Amino acid sequence: MIGLPEALVTEVLARQLGRKGDTVLAASAGALALGVNAAASLPPLRLAAPPVVTGARWNISGNQATGLGALKGGVGFVAAYPITPATEVLEWMAPALAKTGGMLVQAEDELAAINMVIGASFAGTPALTATSGPGLSLMIEALGLAVASETPLVVVDVMRGGPSTGIPTKSEQSDLDIAVHGLHGDAPHLVLAPNSIGDCAVTTQWAVALAETLQTVAIVLSDQALGQSRAVIAPPPAPPTLPGRLIATPTAAGYQRYAVTASGVSPMGIPGTPGARYVADGLEHNVRGVPSAQAGDHHAQLDKRARKLESFDYGEAWADREGEGEIALLTWGSATGPAREAARRARDAGIAVRLISLRLLLPARPVLLAAALDGVRRVLVIEQSHGRQFHKFLRANYDLPAEVAVISRPGPLPIRPADILARLATWE
Repeated sequence: MIGLPEALVTEVLARQLGRKGDTVLAASAGALALGVNAAASLPPLRLAAPPVVTGARWNISGNQATGLGALKGGVGFVAAYPITPATEVLEWMAPALAKTGGMLVQAEDELAAINMVIGASFAGTPALTATSGPGLSLMIEALGLAVASETPLVVVDVMRGGPSTGIPTKSEQSDLDIAVHGLHGDAPHLVLAPNSIGDCAVTTQWAVALAETLQTVAIVLSDQALGQSRAVIAPPPAPPTLPGRLIATPTAAGYQRYAVTASGVSPMGIPGTPGARYVADGLEHNVRGVPSAQAGDHHAQLDKRARKLESFDYGEAWADREGEGEIALLTWGSATGPAREAARRARDAGIAVRLISLRLLLPARPVLLAAALDGVRRVLVIEQSHGRQFHKFLRANYDLPAEVAVISRPGPLPIRPADILARLATWE
């Protein structure tokens, strides 16, 4: 019915099923013949001609792209415990890391995994773990240690339906709250989210670079819809280039690991560097790393850890912005795909719509989003959670135009472009 050549389908059947024997192949070929004959009496449904594509193309899943982005970012050590739907990140990275001289360790649980990652990073190797919601819950206390000790690392959370064991094989965006607010105390850190399969590589590579440059924790919120889906894509672009970790040089005396600097970033001593020894633990400390309960030390270190994230120039990669109009679709992560298609179809119908998909969720960028929303009268927030977590996050950190509507649907059913278009139609 759609005009797919019968010879091509027969060739694919032979390639895929031939190893199962002539009987299986003959049955499948017979089923194909019955389908072709049945279609002959039905109206044809011709697909539009595909666009002409030149250059290299990748056949890749989101989880594989995440692993590739980690490698391109310089990750040399991974420790993790298998969990659906993040396991493919680890399966792909295990042999790939070995080829680059790195190492992957399957830990006994998520508690061990995150502490191994902290140890590897403390020793000077960019490190990462991949997990899902239940594993992230177990890692939260250790992430506070990494923030306090300013030890860079990346946690990839391939989200699934929750709470608890939830729906392991379906997608949801309901880990936003724990990623943003889960750490106790004032613990500034990064939260990023890819918005397509190819962007899993870009965002993960950028997250590694940001974590190393800013000496902090970066949480990357992918999800099952991105991670376990496969697409043929053009090679994704490279993320912004960053300087990486600021390493302390040998010094005679007086090394200050947590020196209060204008940027908030201070040189990190690698074990074995002469004169650059320091204590790295979860206690508050002075500039040399000596535990301290003094108000001055505590305030100075709190300001330092916050300032290095707030004052950093994240460039144009903080969000994807497309189109113009007085209506904005504001979204993030895998919800970007249907929102992008809905925006395109709305424009084709003569409705001026702009799309804004946040890639950098934390720290919030209110000035940049205000500029992106300039001229917008109505905002449609699109997310896949039951409790409107993204909408509440936006309300807490941004000033939005007066008229705001929300499409908030939890998994397992995805949000579709038609759902978004139907909501836009009520504004006409």
